[in-house]
Amino acid sequence: ETNQVAKALYDAIEPRLAAHDLDQEIKECALVASAQLLSVLHPSLSTEQQHRLLSLLLERLKNETTRIAAMKTLPILASSSKSSRLDVSPILSNVVSELASLLRQQSRGVKQSALESLDMVIQCHGQDCGGDQDVELYNGVLRELGMIIVDSDLHISHLSLRASISVLKVCPSSGPSVKKHVLPPALVLSTSPLLQDLALESLLSLLEQLVVSDAVDFHELLTSLQGRLTNDIGGNSTSGMGVGTSTSSSSGGGSKQAVSNLARCIAVITAATTPSNRDKVVENLISSLQSAIAAGGDGGVGVSAQEVQLALLASGDLGRKVNLAAMAGGVAPNLLHIYLSFFDASSEDAKHAAAYALGRASVGAMDVFLPAILNALEQNSQKKQYLLLSALRELIHCYQTGGGADGGDISSSVPLILPHLVSHCSDKEEGVRTMVAECMGSLTCLEPGVMLPHLQELVATHGGKDVDDNEEGGGRKDALSCWTVATAIKFAIAAHADPSKLAGFMPSFLRLLSERDLSVRNAALLMVYSSVHHTPQLVAGLMQEHILPSLHELAQLNLKRVVDLGPFKHTVDDALPLRKAALSIFSTCLEKCPASIDIPAFMPILGKALGDVEDIQLQAHQIIISMCYRHPIPLVGAVEAFVDPLQKTIDKKTGQKTGTELERAHEWIKSGLRTMIALSNLDGVMNCRKFAEFVERTKRNEKYHRFFVALEEER
Repeated sequence: ETNQVAKALYDAIEPRLAAHDLDQEIKECALVASAQLLSVLHPSLSTEQQHRLLSLLLERLKNETTRIAAMKTLPILASSSKSSRLDVSPILSNVVSELASLLRQQSRGVKQSALESLDMVIQCHGQDCGGDQDVELYNGVLRELGMIIVDSDLHISHLSLRASISVLKVCPSSGPSVKKHVLPPALVLSTSPLLQDLALESLLSLLEQLVVSDAVDFHELLTSLQGRLTNDIGGNSTSGMGVGTSTSSSSGGGSKQAVSNLARCIAVITAATTPSNRDKVVENLISSLQSAIAAGGDGGVGVSAQEVQLALLASGDLGRKVNLAAMAGGVAPNLLHIYLSFFDASSEDAKHAAAYALGRASVGAMDVFLPAILNALEQNSQKKQYLLLSALRELIHCYQTGGGADGGDISSSVPLILPHLVSHCSDKEEGVRTMVAECMGSLTCLEPGVMLPHLQELVATHGGKDVDDNEEGGGRKDALSCWTVATAIKFAIAAHADPSKLAGFMPSFLRLLSERDLSVRNAALLMVYSSVHHTPQLVAGLMQEHILPSLHELAQLNLKRVVDLGPFKHTVDDALPLRKAALSIFSTCLEKCPASIDIPAFMPILGKALGDVEDIQLQAHQIIISMCYRHPIPLVGAVEAFVDPLQKTIDKKTGQKTGTELERAHEWIKSGLRTMIALSNLDGVMNCRKFAEFVERTKRNEKYHRFFVALEEER
């Protein structure tokens, strides 16, 4: 029966796949259908039928009008069952060559599709190639791949690097070609300040594969990577390998990002090499760092500041991949002493590099580094506490994003870490509290069952205190602790903590909206905004009872005071950040969970916001324009209240303003006019006499003519 079905499908598909005078959509559907037929039912097709369909697919790949559709079918063929894999060897070499030639096209879409298909085909069928002829085929592919590895298009570079890795895995003898064609531009890419995310991960994977497969000598590759730092600072864009060059849109050896990327490259190849090579690298890193400390902490004779940062970062990144405590010669204690010594360096970059390295090195050797971090937290100055907390945050973040070197977890260490975080959550320095909040937020993602009850207890202990904002001592510390909890929950939500675990604790955290301290209320608003933005279902059911009453109050709160600065006086509005945050929450709710808010009750608040300070007005304008498309009916009923504040906005006097100040004033006026135009297009709104007269009066006024012209050009 299967054979009969396969034959019937073949008889229906083959004529349409072979025809040239069919509609484009039918051609594309025929391509997909033929690929599915080959992938699923190829055992039921004769060899001649298989070859016929494969040859037609190749023909369509070479045709300009059908090549994109043909490329999309190749992954379908490649994913055929491994137990009875389709034999594509009759067209494999031609397909690979054709895909490689398409990499020269100017069209980015063609290049992207060709790279994705090429990678899949090589991964699944590359081993079917063999012999010197196919090695030469891959040499041609690698030549084309190397030419499009540039930092001006990181996604194309990422795909090119992945394809290169696939070639190296299925054909280890192509190593010299990878070294010749792909490695030089990859080395240039390693010091690009633009390098990040997928492109960076692919580059690291390529370098690791080069070392694992012995395609490049480890010491030669290490020297080339270390040379990138010096070459880029000197303005030299060569690879240091003596095997060709590649251009980059911007060199960045001296930038923090470039040094960080280079350190990760060195760490990944060191982790992949032999233990003896690894020991030598670590010995050299420790030696150079000790020389820098002896010279004052920022670099010694023959050791630049960037080389110090590179050594620190590379040692830390290596510590995430291997257990430094297991290495002979007291490597872990030596590095611990070095990292803590650099906290006294005069260079801020060196301090932060040491903190980063300490956190990363702790992942692989937590028994050595974590107790030292926690002990130092209670013994050092505020500045060092910030650096130690940065290290702790990096340690926790590493587990949050992928775990440790041995695949372990941090759960057993949470009881040790938490008391130290709690003791610093009321620190008077906001930077320290923010770092504590980040640590708590990340731990909440990892261990919600442990962290959420503790955070709830902190709110119960420190919340609800009637304390004056300027009061020092215990009362003020209560407010700071509540601020830290709110900020920690904000970070946890943004990092996608489990909503089902958070849901039961949210009412406790939302009580912080009613705290007297303004900074706590602002932090609570930002927590709500994070939830509405990332996981609206977490607070949608709590809006009416726990959030909207405070939101309505804070969106209209006005706390102006006059500060005497001697020659002149300055008016400060302490509630401005709260009004901004409240409006941002309303705006996001209108988009994410409109059913959870009372939109008509929000209209008077929006009317007041139109007459507020400039930043609030611009927010209100954006909300109204957005509502014109999503929720026009409440606007029609409230439009009369919008007329007077909009009139004041567009009548703003520019006076003697020039340059950016004048441009800002004009943008403010244009924003008001843009809002008026959006409202005037709503059905029924011109029945409001006051608004209709306002629109007509404004359009007749000559001084607004140039603004209307500019708005028309924006459309």
